[in-house]
Amino acid sequence: MKKFFDYVDQNFDRMMEEMKEFCSRRSVAGDKTGLEETRNWIDKKLSAVGIPHEFQKVENGNALISASVSGEDGDKHPSLLFYNHYDVVEEGKHELWSNEPFGPVIRDGVLYGRGVSDNKGPLLSRIQAVEAILAVEGKLPINVKFLFEGDEETSSPSLSKFSREQSEKFKELSKADVCLWENGRRDEAGRPWARFGVRGSVSFELSVETAKKDVHARMGTYVPSASWRLVWALASLKSADERITIEGFYDDVLPVTKKDEEILNAFPYNEKSQLEKLGIASFLRGSSGLELKKQIYMEPSMSVCGLEAGELYNGARGIVPHKAYARIGFYLVANQSPDKVEAQLREHLKRHGFGDVKVVRRGGNTPVRTSVDIPLKEWLEHSAAEVYDKPMVIEPTALGGGPAIYFHRAWPDMPIVGVGPGNTNANHHAPNENMKLDDYKASIKHMIALMCEMGKQDRE
Repeated sequence: MKKFFDYVDQNFDRMMEEMKEFCSRRSVAGDKTGLEETRNWIDKKLSAVGIPHEFQKVENGNALISASVSGEDGDKHPSLLFYNHYDVVEEGKHELWSNEPFGPVIRDGVLYGRGVSDNKGPLLSRIQAVEAILAVEGKLPINVKFLFEGDEETSSPSLSKFSREQSEKFKELSKADVCLWENGRRDEAGRPWARFGVRGSVSFELSVETAKKDVHARMGTYVPSASWRLVWALASLKSADERITIEGFYDDVLPVTKKDEEILNAFPYNEKSQLEKLGIASFLRGSSGLELKKQIYMEPSMSVCGLEAGELYNGARGIVPHKAYARIGFYLVANQSPDKVEAQLREHLKRHGFGDVKVVRRGGNTPVRTSVDIPLKEWLEHSAAEVYDKPMVIEPTALGGGPAIYFHRAWPDMPIVGVGPGNTNANHHAPNENMKLDDYKASIKHMIALMCEMGKQDRE
């Protein structure tokens, strides 16, 4: 592998310039020009590397980009599928950034810019890993596929539609022995992580209207308040002991097995450091050790992500608001379903006398778990040992949601695992999103080593 690693070292400055150029495209939802420019950039990069690819167009959506490179003996080799997305979240307030969000800059060995970690950096690093092998050897040790989408940050409507309406084509494009998910991380101790599966998520907007207009606060004794109405409805969803009180909500949650506990016990979690970062005295329920890890990885959660009533941003107003709004978000674990959670939420509100609260669903992804008792775990660990000086950490599942369910439905036995160049403080979805250059280079080399490891196993 040294010749491949040497290629990366010799070409790394150019690779980082490519990364900066790639991340300068504003590929956010609704920015058609930015999304199209990003697709065209990927098109040119794949062509330059010599990777055959196609745009899979989706009506009223963003095209998927599929690509594949066969190993020397074609079907005799195992296949590795890389999933990534080229869309990013909006940049937010520019004044909170240390640089222009879509003007990536490098400072002290760190690249700052929107999308550098979520998810353009990981996407490009995988193309560059294949590039290194092809440039040096002219052929790959295994078969490699890529599938990139442009709607992940808005719950993957185009991928969902394509997987349904062109199911056979989707199965063909996604068929592989292994799927490497969009990203992973290297922690503060320098250990690379592998995430075995993807959590699910679903969010809702709740709203209530109690009168035709706002009235003076002196009328609060006899005019119903939308803000109180919504607060009471929200309070019915969760108890003071942090349990979600929606009837049947936990019925499908898988029990924690002995194997799960082994993984969790081995998983490093620096409680003291995390408490200090967050500025809190303790975690919810006062949990620690194994119980805390169970809460983090094996329990679903519900958050009130935003509340609005009375337009306080327009100045102090002594009123009874007639409208109130809230956004709530659920993060789900296997074996939960966003559709079932929606039905349970609606039924709960109706049963508890809040049938007047309007519920609008905003996206949703079904969780997927991947067993750690598979050959891929050893392949990842062995290949990581070629690059990193610390052993790989096995994370029970990614904590963020994603569209892994579409791949799982097409190929139920295909393991889905997340690895990549992210870091613990990458600031996904926040100002000053970043990527450490050392992590980026190491991740390229890890992907090279993994492809070689899979090819070696194939020959054996």
